[in-house]
Amino acid sequence: MSTAAFPPAGSFGNALAAGPVAQPPDTSLDPLLLATAREQHGMLTTQQAARAGVSAPTLVSLVRAGVLRHPGRGLYAVESLVAPQAEPERWHRQLCAGAFLVYPDAVLAGTSALLAHGIPVWGAPLAVPSILRPVKRRGGMGAFWVRPLRGRVVQTRWGPGSAVAEALVQHALDRGIVPGVVSADAALREHLVTDDELVLATAAVETWPRASRAASVLAFVDGRRESVGESRCGVALAMAEIPVVPQVSIHEDDGRFVARVDFLVEGTKVVVEFDGKVKFASGDPQVLWDEKRREDRLRRLGYVVVRLTWSDLERPGAVAAVVRAALRAAS
Repeated sequence: MSTAAFPPAGSFGNALAAGPVAQPPDTSLDPLLLATAREQHGMLTTQQAARAGVSAPTLVSLVRAGVLRHPGRGLYAVESLVAPQAEPERWHRQLCAGAFLVYPDAVLAGTSALLAHGIPVWGAPLAVPSILRPVKRRGGMGAFWVRPLRGRVVQTRWGPGSAVAEALVQHALDRGIVPGVVSADAALREHLVTDDELVLATAAVETWPRASRAASVLAFVDGRRESVGESRCGVALAMAEIPVVPQVSIHEDDGRFVARVDFLVEGTKVVVEFDGKVKFASGDPQVLWDEKRREDRLRRLGYVVVRLTWSDLERPGAVAAVVRAALRAAS
């Protein structure tokens, strides 16, 4: 009988002693686990991975291979489903979904609750969601800002969250006056909150740290403003004690409509317009021509037109200086 099919003498025992040949780690996700992540905004828990047969060492390998991201204890995100860096709000949404997976009793708060209500947020970092949990709970992770549960809880697009008024106040406490005004203006404009609700929510935190921020937001807020830029202009003018009225309609002497302007300085003919470039983005010459004719009509009626841009908002004192110069020219 031929012995060609057998290994040389002694080599069989050596192979057994060496054990199985090491295989490279599997860095693919089972379709079931991937489908689960898709249903959860790209997020998975350690327990879900274990139920799908993925061990802790394999999770470590998947993170090292760039297949998974590990934002915090017990939570993973599928890298291929993670929002691009240019979309911080979407990643914030994914982290909020992860918060509900790790903490089923979580309630979105502050900035996170505003986004869940569909309220615009400006000037606030979005890397860490803000959540509330029942006061007896303990523990947390760096991926979330966890605080004791308080205030009214309502249902949002993303899950349980603070009511709009409470979320606006907490956002102001956390992020500051101007971000607070921007979001509060938008919420009032869209009739998602009332002035009375804001007053009550602000009064409820009057003894809290940084309560003056919420009080200032209440003093500066105006739901007639129509954009982030207009809200920021409004705050800058209020701080400079330049009283303005937002969204004023101007007519000819015979009653013909001329324009609705962003702001009119009270008791004067100084118009303040914020140019956010949105209306000029198309590059349509007709848009530019119509805007020129509109401004010419205002000037013929004796109005001085001040145009502010994003760069003016970024320079301390620039807004007040430009408007004050116009007031001197109009006097």
